[in-house]
Amino acid sequence: MMKKVVWIMVHLCLCAVFLAGCGEAKVPDVIQAPTVAVAKEGTVEVWLLGDFDKNYYSVSELSDMALEEAGRFNAAKQKDSAVQVKKVEAVSDVRVMVSYGFDSCASCEEFLEGQLFFGTVGEAMEKGFSMDVILRGVSDGALFTETQLQQAKDKYLIITDMKANIYCPRAVTHISNDAVENQDGSINPSMVEGPVYILLK
Repeated sequence: MMKKVVWIMVHLCLCAVFLAGCGEAKVPDVIQAPTVAVAKEGTVEVWLLGDFDKNYYSVSELSDMALEEAGRFNAAKQKDSAVQVKKVEAVSDVRVMVSYGFDSCASCEEFLEGQLFFGTVGEAMEKGFSMDVILRGVSDGALFTETQLQQAKDKYLIITDMKANIYCPRAVTHISNDAVENQDGSINPSMVEGPVYILLK
């Protein structure tokens, strides 16, 4: 009986691994570049990296500054957790990383003064986002036209001008032509002029 229970547990763990590979990309434990992760429920986590000069700052001072800024934002929004400072740490002698959690894309956009949309193609059209874009299939490189995009109203879409690795809550099918899919499934938009479009299953 014990062997059967162990086998079932191992089998469930393997299933979880394979299912994770078919869905959202997993954010690595060590962040080496600016990173944005959008969750299925619309919450967002952002990792920012910047220069760090120990002669002028300390990690604790930077943490206090980040917490103070987040507190002012939450007070203005009358929410306790519109933004949360998750971590502030030195990643090298000259680099520092700040991790933020946001309750929504809207809070992330306002706090970081960038663009970040996650929703259906239909919702994006209602919000006035341009669909005058041509996407490329990540598996076969086939072009996905403006007309095809407009017809895919129920498909999910991420639109952002943030130049960071984007981790998505669903499998990616098409991306802006100059975007690159990283080996771990995240999307690198650094070569895209303007916002990157990421179409999801």
